[in-house]
This record gives sequence, structure tokens and C-alpha cells, in this order.
Amino acid sequence: MFNHRPDNGARCSVSASRRTITAIGLTVPLAATMLAACSNSGSPSGSGSDSSKITIAVQVAAPPSASVYLADDLGYFKKQGLDVNIQIVANNALQIATGQFKYGVLGTTSTVQAAAKGTGLQQICPMVSTPSYVLAVSQKTLDKHGITTSMSLKDTLAALAGEKVAEIGGAVNPGSVLLRQLLQKNGLDPNSIKVISQTSTASSAASFQNGQVGLVFQPQPAPDQVLSKAPGKIIFQTKGSQIFAALEGADWTGIVGPASFLSQNADLNKKVCAAVGQANNYLLDHPADAAKTIQPQMASFTTQQLQDGLASYPFVRDAAMSAGDFSNSVTQFADFGLLAKPGSDVINKVYTTAYQG
Repeated sequence: MFNHRPDNGARCSVSASRRTITAIGLTVPLAATMLAACSNSGSPSGSGSDSSKITIAVQVAAPPSASVYLADDLGYFKKQGLDVNIQIVANNALQIATGQFKYGVLGTTSTVQAAAKGTGLQQICPMVSTPSYVLAVSQKTLDKHGITTSMSLKDTLAALAGEKVAEIGGAVNPGSVLLRQLLQKNGLDPNSIKVISQTSTASSAASFQNGQVGLVFQPQPAPDQVLSKAPGKIIFQTKGSQIFAALEGADWTGIVGPASFLSQNADLNKKVCAAVGQANNYLLDHPADAAKTIQPQMASFTTQQLQDGLASYPFVRDAAMSAGDFSNSVTQFADFGLLAKPGSDVINKVYTTAYQG
């Protein structure tokens, strides 16, 4: 459905890294209007600079940011002549939009929504495609509703009516939107499962473990992590589901920056994308080795949880995707209610292939 570029087989050696933690955990997705209001308050500094020292802002040390951590750990950034600092910043969309960071990892829907409000955010290379969410249910909840493995998905979801699920950011979280779609496409009330807003993956996991909510609907390895501490079962996953087949290959997460800075630093952008592309290829071809390498940076997960989780993420080979495939991604996201479809002028500005190898 979406076509990606072939692997160039590039590899290199391990190097040391520098990392700073500002805030831990994923936070509520920022309103695009807030980003627009802030975008004029701090223009990117250092435009035109050829400095090799850059900071990449990520929201959390977890598989969606694996490409950046692995590119650092395996020396791919160093091979490109870059001295990279990875910084965890909960509100990284706002920080990037205001020019406090020139590069960051951000979900495509958030990037498009912000750009539609005039923030000037632009994605230069994709990292992960295809939203992959897993619905896990506690054993207590399964028993309470008499849910068995022989029941159909529709009957299982119907039995869960009235239950609660914790989502970071609440109803606007992409996972919440996809869950409503799952219910609706099974002929059920899309709000029959109540979404409880949480501020981080840790608080969401704690809600499940403490019995405050009976469901988790998140990407791996978060479901495996909570099920390792509180008994339960996985009853559904979006990956491979015909319901969400249209989202297969859609650009889900990528490297973004302020367009005003990016346009004046083409060589720097190409180096970042080249290193991320190598890391993506390694993650696709050697997920077990990649899990061992980055586990110290993602210590809340075991190596096995990371390995299983990484295998469920469709990293984009070479970190390259055509403009047409990106545009198709936005169309599919709009069809699933993940965003309001922007005009072609916004799509053309929010994504570029100019720096991809």
C-alpha cells in the first residue's frame, strides 16, 4: 500500500553518548492553537550554522524513539560527523515549534495539526509507520464479564461496555480515537468504554495494576509490561487487523524541526536523516541485537519486552518515504478521525523528501 526504499546495508561501530533528562513520560498532546500562539515567540537561532553539535528532543525513552537512541549507541551520528545530545522533553512539540530545539521526534498527526495552525513545523524523515496498538484486559475484568477466548471480538467488546481505559492525554490521544473507531466499526457505541486521562505511561500502567481501570490500549511493550505485573490477556491488536488495514504503511512518527531552520541547514538535515535511516534498517534487520543495545537507555523495560516491542514497530527502511505516500497517510488519518484533513498547501509544507538519502 505504501512503498519504501531498499536497505543499503550500512553498518558501523559503537560510540559513547551524552543524554540529558528534562521531563519523563508522554504528556497530553498540545493543542495546535497553543503551538500557533507560541510559534512566533521564539525564532530558531543558529540558522545557517554548520555546527556538528545538535540536540534531538524526544518525548520518552521508548521504542518510538529507538532509531535516535540506536543511531547514537551504534555511532551512526558520529559517522556523519555529528555530536548528538538526546534530551527527553515532555512538551517537545512546543519546544521545537518555538525554536528551543532544532530537531525532535514527533507523531505525524501532531506535526500536521500544528503545521496547519502556522507553527512552521516540518518532518524531514519518517521513523515509524503503521499505528500499532494492543488492547489488553485484566483477568479480573475478564472474569467479571465472563469473557472467554471462544467469544468473538464484537461480543468481547460489547461485554466490556462501561469499563475504563487509561490513555495519556485522554480522549484526544490517537489511541483513544482508534479505540472509538474499533468500537464503532463493530457496531457498538464508540463511547461505551470510558477513557480516563493520564499524564504518563507510568501513571497509566499504575492505574491498570491497581485495578482502577480494566483495560490498556497502547503500543508495545507497554501492554506486555503491565501484564507482567498484573494478570490479564491481550484480546486485540491493530496491526494485521482488517479494520485498520488502510493505515498499513502510513507515516506515524518522524524527525521534525522548524522549517525556517531546516531550510538553511540542508547538509545537517541530510546527516541526521542518513544516521536515522541506518538505525531504522538495523532495527528492522536485527531487532534482538537492537533491543540489547538500547535497553540501558530504556531501563523500565526488560530486554525481552523491548525485543518483542521493537518487532511490532514497522520502522521505515532508510527513513525515506515519497511525498505521495505521506499525503496518502494524512488522508487515511483524516478518514479515521485522527485529524482534520489539511489542504494540499499545508501537506506540501509539512513534509519534505529533500534531505532523505
